[in-house]
Amino acid sequence: MNLTTASRTFQLLSRLLDVRTATEPFLPAAAEKPAMPLEDVRQPFLRTSPESQGISSRHIQSFLEELQKGRELFAQDVMILRGGAVICEAAYGAQDLRAAQYTFSACKSVVSLAVGLLSDDGALSVHDEVAALFDEAGATSLRRRLKGMTVEDLLTMRSGVPFTEAEALTEADWIRRYLSASLKGEPGEAFAYNSLNTYMLSAIVCRKTGKTLTGFLQERLFEPMGITNVHWETCPKGIEKGGWGLYIRTEDLAKLGQLVMNGGLWNGRRLVSEAYIAAATTAHAIPPKETGDFNYGYQMWVGRHEDTFLFNGMLGQNVLGFRDSGILVVTHAGADTDFQESRYFEIVSRYFGGTFPASLPEDPAAQQALAETVRGLSAYSRPPEPVPPQAEVFLNRAFIVTDGKAPSVGLLPLALQALHNNYTAGVESVAVSVKGGLPELIYREKDALYRFPVGLGCPAVPQLDFHGNVFHVAALGRFTHDEEERPVFYIRLEFLETPCVRIIKMVWDGSRLLLRQTETPGVPYVSEKLCAAAQSPLYRPVLLVAAGGAEEDYLRFKTAQVLSPELICQESGI
Repeated sequence: MNLTTASRTFQLLSRLLDVRTATEPFLPAAAEKPAMPLEDVRQPFLRTSPESQGISSRHIQSFLEELQKGRELFAQDVMILRGGAVICEAAYGAQDLRAAQYTFSACKSVVSLAVGLLSDDGALSVHDEVAALFDEAGATSLRRRLKGMTVEDLLTMRSGVPFTEAEALTEADWIRRYLSASLKGEPGEAFAYNSLNTYMLSAIVCRKTGKTLTGFLQERLFEPMGITNVHWETCPKGIEKGGWGLYIRTEDLAKLGQLVMNGGLWNGRRLVSEAYIAAATTAHAIPPKETGDFNYGYQMWVGRHEDTFLFNGMLGQNVLGFRDSGILVVTHAGADTDFQESRYFEIVSRYFGGTFPASLPEDPAAQQALAETVRGLSAYSRPPEPVPPQAEVFLNRAFIVTDGKAPSVGLLPLALQALHNNYTAGVESVAVSVKGGLPELIYREKDALYRFPVGLGCPAVPQLDFHGNVFHVAALGRFTHDEEERPVFYIRLEFLETPCVRIIKMVWDGSRLLLRQTETPGVPYVSEKLCAAAQSPLYRPVLLVAAGGAEEDYLRFKTAQVLSPELICQESGI
């Protein structure tokens, strides 16, 4: 990190941790998330029974139930395929398989496929030097500084460049900063996971094709495979982020996994060469054991002890292919994990590792039990409920937020605010009315008003616009009491295209309202990151100044202040 980037990172962190002021964006804010429809995919996979593909319906039922019981897994959806046919699909809670899901690092594997297409065309070699591809920056000095770094070094996370996505939050020109960064070691040697390596691959695809990454993939993969309504966020210069930021539906992501499973064939048509797929799913780098039980190929993870490949993203996006059996398991989650350290991988390997017969006798009773389990996992299977009498204490009343922490609190989860450089101006008031037989939350910020129904029993799903970033939000509430018997209106907001959840608790305290907000991923995940950063000689001084301390207990306190605030509100007219 150079001095300029360090200063900007310090300023942004200081703004985020100051609960008395609204966070000022460091770069100009721009809408990144358009409205995306909830709709079925084109060219869907064949649906068939598990037994027809050699797997018991009761076996899959047990798998789904185990994921549900693992509360720390925060499972959102599951799709299981064998032989290119879907044998089970399920959405947990208020999730919807028709939603285009945000992918973090799982989309790195999609960038790898784009590189493979260029390699197949003869337009790019994995042995090409990165400096030669950006020679307008000063070829001689660039070659000297990058020390022979190749495209393969980017693909295998062995570039040695320390400029990361966290630092990119405060930079406008990512290519320039990447190419000017001092190397940490020799290219081609140590594995160091860095999403900006993937961004550089995205930039290379754009340069080589004269198209956007999305446009190139649309022509070569997405259109032939019936993949539609995708969106890939871009850097301030308009280049797709590559290592994160792709919105794609679960079944369309499964198509890309099946393409890899098939060695580059799609419905008998060769889209990517078998040679590139083989290279991409071969281990080229050995990550630290704490990341999980996988090595690293070309932007794809490769099983250390099983013949598997994996697209993997933080918080729980996974496309896991068991090549011995042809089983593909695609999942989304909101767990507090970065790589493959989650218990999920032990569970999925236990259920789907090993061998399976080609088919089993059909079992209608087991298939019916599986269908009932899938239906029961979804919150939409439950009937709507009427507004109960205990809701009266909240209805048709408005509350002004009088707390000094109000400028830092908003409806959009802070994780999404930081991700999109889209910060709240602060909450001013909350109110509850009744419309169409449902409670309606009216949440006013200094520069925005959010007014939407909250389902009781069954979620309501409005679209909410946060400064041009539009999300489907499943809103499910209940009227209850806390341990002190105070009336509580509990509202769970699931941002369907993301792993993020906002929890709102309105607590009536007799003469005032307490507005409590939390989010997932939240305090445990973020405080752990800050505590880890405090052990680094590079980031510890930044935390000492920006946060006011670097002790573990203090950092957890600061994180809770920001991510789980409690605001005092006084009643006003509605």
